[in-house]
Amino acid sequence: MKTKKKKFDRKKIVRIVVIVLVILLILAIAFFGFYYPNKVFKDSEALFAKAGKRYYQVNRSYLPSEEGRVLSVNLATLIREDYLDDLYIPYSKKLCDINNSTVKVIKEDGNYQYYTYLKCGKYESDVDHEGPVITLNGDDTIRLNRGEEYKEPGVESVVDDSDGKMSVDDVKISGEVNTDTVGTYEITYTATDRLNNKNTVTRKVIVEESLSNVVKDATSDTNGYYKEADPSNYVMFNNMVFRIVKINSNDTVTIASDEVLANVDYTNNGRFADSSIDSWLNDYFYNLLDDKYKDLVTSSKWCDDVLNKDDYMATECNRTSAKRNAGILSIQDYNNTLQDDVSFLDFSGIVWYANLDADNNPWTMTDLYDYPLKAEPMNKEYLFNIRPALTLKKSTKVLSGDGSETNPYILVENSSGRRNTNINERQVGEYINYSGYTWRIAGFTNDDTTEIIMTSVITNDGAEVQIGYNNSGNKVYNPNKEGNIGYQVINEMTRYVSTGLFAKTKVEVPIYNNNVTYKGKHDTKTYNNIVTIPSVFDIFTAKGDNSSDGGYWYIDSSKKDGVKTVMYPVGTVTYTSVSDDRTAGIKIKAYLKNDVYITDGDGSLDNPYTIND
Repeated sequence: MKTKKKKFDRKKIVRIVVIVLVILLILAIAFFGFYYPNKVFKDSEALFAKAGKRYYQVNRSYLPSEEGRVLSVNLATLIREDYLDDLYIPYSKKLCDINNSTVKVIKEDGNYQYYTYLKCGKYESDVDHEGPVITLNGDDTIRLNRGEEYKEPGVESVVDDSDGKMSVDDVKISGEVNTDTVGTYEITYTATDRLNNKNTVTRKVIVEESLSNVVKDATSDTNGYYKEADPSNYVMFNNMVFRIVKINSNDTVTIASDEVLANVDYTNNGRFADSSIDSWLNDYFYNLLDDKYKDLVTSSKWCDDVLNKDDYMATECNRTSAKRNAGILSIQDYNNTLQDDVSFLDFSGIVWYANLDADNNPWTMTDLYDYPLKAEPMNKEYLFNIRPALTLKKSTKVLSGDGSETNPYILVENSSGRRNTNINERQVGEYINYSGYTWRIAGFTNDDTTEIIMTSVITNDGAEVQIGYNNSGNKVYNPNKEGNIGYQVINEMTRYVSTGLFAKTKVEVPIYNNNVTYKGKHDTKTYNNIVTIPSVFDIFTAKGDNSSDGGYWYIDSSKKDGVKTVMYPVGTVTYTSVSDDRTAGIKIKAYLKNDVYITDGDGSLDNPYTIND
């Protein structure tokens, strides 16, 4: 029995020791985790308060002379002027908040009262340091139609932690709204408590106007069409410049791209619907648009009238397609924009229009060398320029801009990407500066890489780098075959372009049986490469003007003899009878890695994004 008692006593002693150790551990944690750092903070707070009072004693002229007036000095000033040493966050070598930590003095009943607020990480003084809470009447954002009266809704309440409910009449309201001018205005509301703690809230007032009203006013004397060589009808749409063409009978508005975006054939079965251009526009181009812009687009019918050659000046459309989200303009649209034989749609190149002739050949507007331009039918398998057109809903609003080239109409609230934002969170059409070249975002992949295409050809010391390759066994793009254009791109062109931010990607090479056409039969070979060149059908690959460079190669290949796809200097694509001695420039197409982020810029042509390198 004695042995059992001894065992029981030892167990009891062990339990007691464990309990004591746990209690000591809890006390140690409490001391070092709460009491001691709080004591360090309180000691710092006392030093700060003492230094603040000393500052005012030495500089008595800084004391407030009027009843109720508040003056303050921050920690940065006291340290800089040697009233105390640096104060640190407990258990840290980081300084306390030197700018927002203050000692305030207020004159009340002839006496000076001091209020010390110190902030050191998560530790801060229990002193009123926040401004009053302002609650507005109405919404934070108000939308008005141009010319509509702005009635200031005012403030519902102002409440301060220390001063309690304050008078709304004490809130200072500043800012003006000009409802005669479309734009975004800000009204600020500022309230200050007894200790001069300030708080400001902002109300946004957006003065907008329906796009249809803008177009009606501008085209009331011109049958609903914009005319002249350069009217104020510019619109920024999904980071692409469009031109307003006309107001429709149902108050929808037709816009067309101001730049050619690709080169596509118009192979068809007698109608615009289901043609190559229809597929490119609605299965590819439209799906690249951001949802905010798609919301403005309404499906509509497009003129695809049959015109004979002697009808090239027609202005009335007698046949339309089935409804489509995107289309192209008709010859009639072009003719209705003419004034003194000049139109803002004029372009030095060959642009497809929606009409067909009796032989199902599509019409173009072309004359590279003479003026005025002339409409005529062309072979539907030619790769000519395409300028997408869209129909915008009657409800579309103008948020800002005056329609000029430098200040186009803005229809969507669309802020630029902020610093450190991943580039794959941005939008098609925005510009990037990388490796000394300007690029354009052309799409996004399922693995979050970002497709980008050069806006110009590769240069070396200011001179365009041109390459060529022969037809014999080499005309199909192949990055693994020496001498081939694909091989030269990988092994020679990368000397002029940094590739550190590019992801290795599967590159599909289309190999057509005959001519290169958007819906033509073709095989595909796939390679894993860090860079490639674009297809003639990729967005932002058309040559937008008659510039002086020598053109550039495309990736599209063919089994047919002599077929290589190249952009000529005049802005047309040729894929037949390309001789062995033909040389041209290179535009690189690549895919930015999914962790590439913005370091500066706003994504515009004038201020493209810069990215981490």
